[in-house]
Amino acid sequence: MTSLRRFTWYTLLACLAGVVLLVVFEVPGTTARAVVFAVVAPVCLVAGRLLAAPVLGTPPPPAAVTIAAAAGAAGLLLYSRIDGAGGFPWVLPLAAVLAGVPRALWPAGLALGFAASLAGGRHDLGGALSDTAIAALCTASLYAQIWICTVAERLDRARHTERTTAVTGERRRFAAELHDIQGHNLQVIALKSELAERLAATDPVRAAEQMREVQELARQALGDTRELVRGYRSVSLDTEIANAARVLDAAGIRSSISLPPDPPVLPPAVENLLGLVVRECTTNVLRHSTAARCEIALTGDVALRFVNDNPIDGPDGPAGGLAGLRDRLTAAGGSLRFRRTDGEFTVTAALPVAAAR
Repeated sequence: MTSLRRFTWYTLLACLAGVVLLVVFEVPGTTARAVVFAVVAPVCLVAGRLLAAPVLGTPPPPAAVTIAAAAGAAGLLLYSRIDGAGGFPWVLPLAAVLAGVPRALWPAGLALGFAASLAGGRHDLGGALSDTAIAALCTASLYAQIWICTVAERLDRARHTERTTAVTGERRRFAAELHDIQGHNLQVIALKSELAERLAATDPVRAAEQMREVQELARQALGDTRELVRGYRSVSLDTEIANAARVLDAAGIRSSISLPPDPPVLPPAVENLLGLVVRECTTNVLRHSTAARCEIALTGDVALRFVNDNPIDGPDGPAGGLAGLRDRLTAAGGSLRFRRTDGEFTVTAALPVAAAR
């Protein structure tokens, strides 16, 4: 973009310098050239300020200065007609000014040039129309250089925005995955540690067994975190359901697992999503309920139902992590609903058969 901006700006400078030279050398005589130069040079300076505004981001000149420059360019065109001079150089100052102003002002500028050309009296209507057509063509040519640079700037900003959005989305995905891994494992580790503390005085053997399980869970959490960082971690639905039953039983919660006799073969992405739902629901049961029973059911049409009794409200409510999973299932073509009553909390996750395949 820096190279394109410089190329556009130096090209415009070269065009403006060419305008000054063409117009000045069109006039015979040193005195006349000096007078014309005194007019055309300020006009081109104003045009340069106008053209630099979108390319370099500099402020444009005041509106009064722009109007005066357009009037000076029209005066040069009128002078050329009165003096009998002809040719396209005389329309270039007006075109340079018009290229830097909003396109809505182009008709007024071209009308001013047409009136100035026609007022000279040395040429007919066809000559004035020819001057106006040349001015319009030169205006469009100069504007095209600015337009290309402006479009490239917008594309560059859009590309930058796309990169930023992708990074933000990846960060959110990583945060959700990390929450799913560490939130569940740390909750189980805390539960088993509390159980071992209570058993330490009355049943040291069971307390030691619980601490060994805590160590194993910590190693598993560390391994899962490493796999997540590498981007290779996947979640098995069967494993998550088995882990949920084991954890719930360890917490003294009676669990009931219902699976179809011929479970469908699910793609890894679908297994991952449903496994995360099981994990999040298990964590919610441990953190946001005093449940005595829990039911996990998977139907053949790829629908998962998780029900527990005695829900309570936590600091953020039991649906904090489920809201993020709902967005992910919706993006995959499925749905996730949760409903809380006085005696139960029900989570239903579903994916259509087409999405599962």
